[in-house]
Amino acid sequence: MPTERRIQPYIDHYLNLKKAVNLLLLSLFAIAIWLMFSLYRDHNRKKVAFMTPVRSANIVKIHSYKSFGILATIRFKDSLTPQIGDRLHEEGNIYQITGVVIPDPVEEHPKDTWDCRLVKM
Repeated sequence: MPTERRIQPYIDHYLNLKKAVNLLLLSLFAIAIWLMFSLYRDHNRKKVAFMTPVRSANIVKIHSYKSFGILATIRFKDSLTPQIGDRLHEEGNIYQITGVVIPDPVEEHPKDTWDCRLVKM
């Protein structure tokens, strides 16, 4: 009996440690599954984003502002109005339009030239 009383705390400690390790492994497995799912979803988003067509345009002038981002004067080769989300290619860089400045009707403005806010992809 006396040896059994001395061993019992070690057995309890071992069982608690085993439960803790099992819980740790289960949580690591859950984190790994979540990480694989999020990476897969992110990869599919990027793949779809790069499959969207790129409009042909020339960037006439780029103004870069720290607080606002990139504001550029763009001359499109087609006569369509630029839309938010359109992408264009210039000198090896791909830009996405995040905003379009509507010109004043009074001001003399070329038909195919627009001021747009861009994000470099």
